[in-house]
Amino acid sequence: MLPTMTYTDQEKQEILSEIINMAHADRFLRTAEIAFINALAARLGLDAEQVNYMLEHPEEGAIKIPKTQSKRMVHFHRMMLMMHIDAEVSDTELQLLHEVGLRYGIRKATIITLLDTMKKYPHGEIPATELIAIHLRDNN
Repeated sequence: MLPTMTYTDQEKQEILSEIINMAHADRFLRTAEIAFINALAARLGLDAEQVNYMLEHPEEGAIKIPKTQSKRMVHFHRMMLMMHIDAEVSDTELQLLHEVGLRYGIRKATIITLLDTMKKYPHGEIPATELIAIHLRDNN
């Protein structure tokens, strides 16, 4: 099981910025994507007005690599969920996901395994134990 994650206000904004970038990657911001962003923002405790501003100005978002491996794993999974939320995966979204994964130190083979595994679960939500097992297996 993943440890409870705590985030600074800056980290929360960075997480949401990267999710928003994924939502904008295909140039179409859909209702399901906005709902996912708002749900994540609420879970992170971000103000709705701030979230709306971030949605309208995605180019202003600062993006940094999460400091811990567990935060990178969780956030990468969020990126995968965002990419699949509208049931359409564009080449641009897939390319962005691979770029993020490589920046996070996730091997290409791991990314492919995660994408394949995601197809086995409703809504692409890989159980935490399996998510961790894939990362540990592929990075040892």
